[in-house]
Amino acid sequence: MTVRKKVAPPITPRIVQTHPRQQLFQYGLLLLFFVVTVWGGYEYGRSQAPAGVTAPVTQSDASKQRIAELETERKSLKQQIEELERSVKQVSQALSTERLRKQAPVRAAKPTHKAPAIKPIPLTAESAGFTLGLADIRIEPTESENTYRIAFTVENNAGNDDRITGTIWIAVNGITGKEHQRLSFKTVSPSHRSHVKMGFNQQQEISEEIVLPEGFRPKNIQIEAKPYGEKYAGTSEKINWDTN
Repeated sequence: MTVRKKVAPPITPRIVQTHPRQQLFQYGLLLLFFVVTVWGGYEYGRSQAPAGVTAPVTQSDASKQRIAELETERKSLKQQIEELERSVKQVSQALSTERLRKQAPVRAAKPTHKAPAIKPIPLTAESAGFTLGLADIRIEPTESENTYRIAFTVENNAGNDDRITGTIWIAVNGITGKEHQRLSFKTVSPSHRSHVKMGFNQQQEISEEIVLPEGFRPKNIQIEAKPYGEKYAGTSEKINWDTN
């Protein structure tokens, strides 16, 4: 005898339909929740925007300005460094040149034996052939008491056109009381000059006034011409005091 199994019929799910008003209420709640969520996010973003967005923009402008200032300072410092380097280079070159200049004589002066010193040969009137001469020496009284005029000529006996410069010294020898005295040109000159300047090519006329002190009796006058250098030899003349 065959036993048959009882087959249960399949269960078919059924959609339970809610009431239309209840379904509309659920949709309204979902929409309200969505709107509230979106609005809250918008308000939060707007409240955070000034702190999170505006500040970086302001900071960026300040940074750009600071960067420009730093760039200017960098260029200025670079220029100063270049100038300092040039100055240091110039000083270094000057020191090197000075050091070489000081070392050069030391290197050159290394003789094996000491050379004898060369003695200069003095130039005399005979060896040089260039001499000066005094001519036409005169002693003339003036209208002032104890004041006289000394006149003479300095000549170039070499007969050339060389420029001769030097000094002329004048002195008066005499007696005061019983003592012999020698009065320099500085003593008897009204301007108290120590000498007369000499400068000529062929000849120079000299005329100078002298003032003798009270009680002084002149005996002679001495004139000496001293040229500069060693080419020309000087000359000296002493003549008796004669005012006639």
